[in-house]
Amino acid sequence: MSEKPGLFGRLKKAIQSTLNDAVDAVSDPGQEVALMLDDLAENIRKSELDLKQSIVDQKMMEKKLEQLVKDEAAWQRRAEQAITLGDDTLARAALQRKAELGQERQATDEALVQQRKLVEDLRQGITDAKAKLKALNLRRGTLMAQARASKQSGGAGVIPGDAGAGARMDAIESKIARLEALNEVSAEGLDERIQEAQIDAKLNEMNTRSDLDDALAALKAKMQAKALDEGKK
Repeated sequence: MSEKPGLFGRLKKAIQSTLNDAVDAVSDPGQEVALMLDDLAENIRKSELDLKQSIVDQKMMEKKLEQLVKDEAAWQRRAEQAITLGDDTLARAALQRKAELGQERQATDEALVQQRKLVEDLRQGITDAKAKLKALNLRRGTLMAQARASKQSGGAGVIPGDAGAGARMDAIESKIARLEALNEVSAEGLDERIQEAQIDAKLNEMNTRSDLDDALAALKAKMQAKALDEGKK
C-alpha cells in the first residue's frame, strides 16, 4: 500500500507556512488571510483526489481477495482429484500451492483492513476540515479587516484576538496532529503485522514438507470417510 502525503500532512504544512508568513511584515495582511484560507481549500481539494484513489485501491484489493479465495478452493479440488488418481506427488504440489495462496490471502486481508481504515480516516478528515474552513470563510471579511487594522496599529500583521482565527487555526492544527498520530500508530501496527507475516512465512517454509504430508493425510482420510458414507447409502 503506497503512502501518500494525504490531507493531514498537506494541511499541517499549509498551516505552518501560512501562519509563519502571517507573522512577517506584509504589505497587506488582510490579503494574507485570504490566501491562507484559499490555500487550505486547495489542499482539501487535493485530498479529495487522494480519497478517490484510495477507494479505487480498496476496490482492487477486494477483487484480489475474492480471486484468491476462489483460487485456493480450486487448488483444493485439484489435490482431491490427484488423490483420486493415486498421484500423491501431484496432490502434495497442489496442497503446497493452496498453502501459498492461503498465506497471500491472509496478508491481503490484513492489508485490506488497513486500507479501509485509511479511506474512513481520509473521509472523516476531509469532512472535519471542510466544516472548519466553512466556519472561517463565513468570517473571511471580518478576519481580513481585523488583520489590516492590526497592521495599521503596529500589530505586524498578526491576526488579533485569540478567540478569532488564531484559535481556530490552532484547533485545526491540533486535530491534524492527533489524526497524524493515530495514522502513525496504525502504520506501526501494520509494519509489525508485516514482520510477523514474514517470520511466519519462514517458519512455514521450514515445516513445509511436514505440513504437506499432514495435509495430504488429512485430505485422504476425509475423502475415504466420504466414500464410506456414500457407499452405505
